[in-house]
Amino acid sequence: MEVMNFILFCLFILSSTVHAKVNLDAKPSATGHFAGRISRISENAGLVRIKVDFENFKYTNVKDRVEFYSEMDPNKKCLSFVESRSSEYMLLKIPEYGECVKKVFLTVGSYVQLYSPDLQNSIRVGEELVKILLKKRLALDARMVRLQKELDIHPDKVEAVNKRYEILKQKLELEWFKELSALEEDKTKTFKDFKQTEARKDEVDHKLQVYKVKDSNFTKDRWSLDPELYVEK
Repeated sequence: MEVMNFILFCLFILSSTVHAKVNLDAKPSATGHFAGRISRISENAGLVRIKVDFENFKYTNVKDRVEFYSEMDPNKKCLSFVESRSSEYMLLKIPEYGECVKKVFLTVGSYVQLYSPDLQNSIRVGEELVKILLKKRLALDARMVRLQKELDIHPDKVEAVNKRYEILKQKLELEWFKELSALEEDKTKTFKDFKQTEARKDEVDHKLQVYKVKDSNFTKDRWSLDPELYVEK
């Protein structure tokens, strides 16, 4: 959409500039000349349909001024204006049809030469627009080349990233295994300390049992069923 707007803007500026410099009395250019064959004539309406076949015909517009004449006498010309057009035909409106037929012999099938200053002007605008488009295309080509290079080296970038993170992964795994090994060593040492402490505790318990001291050196003689009759001896 931006490119289309840019083109339309350039076309408007160029058209305004060229119209300001070119008038209908300017020296004819080869781009304004073309030829065609009369295919139909309407005398009452003052219309002549002409079959044409040239690529620049696409620059012809309705209401364009067109002068046509016979190859036999190029000095005698008829003035007309484009009434309508198709891809192969143009319908010319001749304001002064009676005067025109006195200058140019008009008959179906005859071959005539034509000149349009408006066509010449439109082609000039088109040429300037093509120059702009070619520069635009050149810039886009350069951009495409740069982007294509980016696409071409993308696999290399991916491989470089993979290698870098593979190295980081290996370092991380090594640190991970070291941490796990350290934890395992800590567990083994702790378990060993626990068992040694447990053994020392059992040894202390045994000695406590062996060296236990009674509060009294006497024992109660339970000779009777009545506890009050117990005696120490």
